[in-house]
Amino acid sequence: MSHPLLAELATLLPANALVTAADKLAPRLLDQRKRMQGQTLGLALPSSTAEVVQIVQACRRHGVVIVPQGGNTGLVGGATPMQANSLIVGSDKLNRIRALDPAGYTLTAEAGCILDDIRTAAESADRLFPLWLGSSGSARLGGLVGTNAGGLQVQRYGNTRELVLGIEAVLADGRIYQGLHTLRKRNAGYDLKQLFIGAEGTLGFVTAATLRLFPAERSEAVALVALPDPEAVLALFAQAKAQLGEVLTAFEMIDAEALRIMAKHFPSIAQPFSPIPPCAALIALSGGEAEQVLNERLAELLIAAGHEDAALAQDGSQAKALWALREHIPAAQTREGPSIKHDLALPISAIPAFVRAARAALAEQLPEARPVVFGHMGDGNLHFNLGWPRREDFEQAEARANALLFDLTLAHGGDLSAEHGIGRLRLAEADARHDPVERALMREIKATLDPDGVFNPGVLV
Repeated sequence: MSHPLLAELATLLPANALVTAADKLAPRLLDQRKRMQGQTLGLALPSSTAEVVQIVQACRRHGVVIVPQGGNTGLVGGATPMQANSLIVGSDKLNRIRALDPAGYTLTAEAGCILDDIRTAAESADRLFPLWLGSSGSARLGGLVGTNAGGLQVQRYGNTRELVLGIEAVLADGRIYQGLHTLRKRNAGYDLKQLFIGAEGTLGFVTAATLRLFPAERSEAVALVALPDPEAVLALFAQAKAQLGEVLTAFEMIDAEALRIMAKHFPSIAQPFSPIPPCAALIALSGGEAEQVLNERLAELLIAAGHEDAALAQDGSQAKALWALREHIPAAQTREGPSIKHDLALPISAIPAFVRAARAALAEQLPEARPVVFGHMGDGNLHFNLGWPRREDFEQAEARANALLFDLTLAHGGDLSAEHGIGRLRLAEADARHDPVERALMREIKATLDPDGVFNPGVLV
């Protein structure tokens, strides 16, 4: 413990709040996709907002930068420390539910609370916190807020930005922004909490957030529908949106290659179609009605749309099995081999044209790439991933694929990140392709709130 910062923190923090052992730091230095290997002086684990203030002030005194880290489940390297002169500040011990107001439909939780635990706390009061994603068992609230996480129910409930009512955060100068409002209507000037949502830990350390809750869902209806092409998927979505309204909770698109690798690597997850169709749509309804009512409404939609080749879950276990076909696709890709991943935002109506254009361009320019196309059709978030047969030329293929797909995405009115964020991985593309005024404004905000660059340098801006 030779660095003076560590010596000072050892006097300021409890004995178990500072970690410097190499074996304990190792998991914190590797990003989720195992592409970035970081370095750091150590890991601080504050258990209160006051301790975060002490850490921030000490880092400023010693010229050490701070990398906020939650569950380390991000996919763009935003929580990986890449400077030796850095300190990871983990939210693990900031894990209290501070308040739960069933009548007001709000819950206030600290940044280290795991998403599954927040959902369970809401359920204990017969309420729903609807954010739901594959990493819900490890993702922590601070990271979800910092990345404006999306997930599987954005179509109905919105992403994190729409689910947060208030924020508490420690600023770069050690001040605490006390913005934990529970008010639905508050017209008092700039909505400052929004600066921290999606900021990827670059403007301050979020210590707590007040969240919106919803009525508990009594039942769910789920179906997987075989379809001939993305145009048919879009047509079914439009009809579902018009016919079902608010009970339409999720609408996912899955292509044949995604189903193929699922059958190969997860044969225990039964697939209802043989042969595998060119496309499939996973539709989920939820609400306060009886399960039979939702199943009838979903069946009526499929009959009205003329889609007889569909599997409608008859019970909860069948619904989980259909969801598993969608949720395990990223794991199937990992088992299949090298994968070039893209998290694209597109106007919903442009998705079929984009998919056709992208497949045609890839067939001409990168014919060895195997597109695996799936995602949240209901909110315009498409994961257009590419299987690649070799590791030795992976980086060259990735650079070519990125240029091709990002150009096509922007040409179709979309953007290069829907829910994963910019992090370190997409920083160069954001600077090159986004509106220069927007990028300049972000840098100006960063310079105002963090003039010394204490928080997460090299991420987002």
